[in-house]
Amino acid sequence: MNDIILYGAFDRHNYGDLLFPLIMERVINDQFPEKKVLIAGLINSDLSSYGAKETITIKKALKISKNDATLILAGGDVVACDWQSAYGYLLPKSLFPLYERIACYYFPKFTQYLTSRLVGLTSDLPFNLSRNDIGTSRKVIYNSVGATGVSNVTKERDIYALYKLMNETDFVSVRDKFSQYQLERVGCSTPKLAPDSATIMSSYITIDELEQKSSFATKNLIETHIEGYIVFQISQGHVRGKEKAFAEALSQTSKAFNLPIVFIAIGNAAGHNDVIGINKVASLLASDIPYSTYLEGNIFDLMIIIRNSSCYCGSSLHGLITSMSFGVPRVALLPTLRKQINYMKTWDLPHMPSGVLPENLSVSVGIAMATPTKDLKQLGQHLTDTYMENFRNMSFNF
Repeated sequence: MNDIILYGAFDRHNYGDLLFPLIMERVINDQFPEKKVLIAGLINSDLSSYGAKETITIKKALKISKNDATLILAGGDVVACDWQSAYGYLLPKSLFPLYERIACYYFPKFTQYLTSRLVGLTSDLPFNLSRNDIGTSRKVIYNSVGATGVSNVTKERDIYALYKLMNETDFVSVRDKFSQYQLERVGCSTPKLAPDSATIMSSYITIDELEQKSSFATKNLIETHIEGYIVFQISQGHVRGKEKAFAEALSQTSKAFNLPIVFIAIGNAAGHNDVIGINKVASLLASDIPYSTYLEGNIFDLMIIIRNSSCYCGSSLHGLITSMSFGVPRVALLPTLRKQINYMKTWDLPHMPSGVLPENLSVSVGIAMATPTKDLKQLGQHLTDTYMENFRNMSFNF
């Protein structure tokens, strides 16, 4: 019987979501080797070919775990995430637009009801489970999660329901000040502030392991650009209409710093698709700009590519968090991406560029790369120490 259930959106091919159980299981095994850990998502999944942990359904995980087991929401922007979003990202990419534009738009209540029942739960929210699903004696912990979606909870009935759920929990920590404020707004009295758990990846994944688990193609890519390179990542939805502008900005930036561009796809699930946007931007680069692409989405390949880069530029929060962990200069793209901006405002060096538009990319890369290495490393260590203090505090509930 299981002592701890790690639960979250770990069943979709998205870099950040796949990191949480990988890191958290290692921390728990290190600190509490006697505890038996189970990893659960909405559905059974096996993304081990991408370096990820397998999941079983949360319904089954609850069924086969101890009555007093601890349920940990191990990370992600999960508070107030709705069923339509959570289930939609599990669909084939070809079906996602129809699901979003028809089922969710015209039949939202029925879609919510149907998706929750397909998963086998009765809760109104997929990651804020009711006692009817959890059981009366299990402890519930929210571990450095995002609560961006709480800003959309405005109806009095919904505020009260979320307030009741969050105040039944045993420990709540959130990863940015915006999330903390939103939970306080709906009456959650105890949200602590702590960095994202993926922050500690550089302490729990060694360089030797990274090299062993990286593909030959990735090692060859890094060796080809041994003098340095700029990583660029952006999702299809966020780059739409700006492909030419980003291509021109990247061409200018590459020439200004005499560095090639390495395009990476971090999001590969429905609704997170990077590949199409990246390919479009790459096709529009100036003809004399050297570049490479990595689109396969293996956790360890992505991590080592970012770790060895001269600068990371992207729309992915966990691309930024990876660069923070390994002391890599970084630029967060686009002013509309709240998760990245909120996180960097809370934890990053104050001068590190965020919300950057294409026309400001080259200047922003220069600012980021001018940061002393010791400042980058000190920040990474500070964030690791701060997260581990949060882990020790929440582990009193195990």
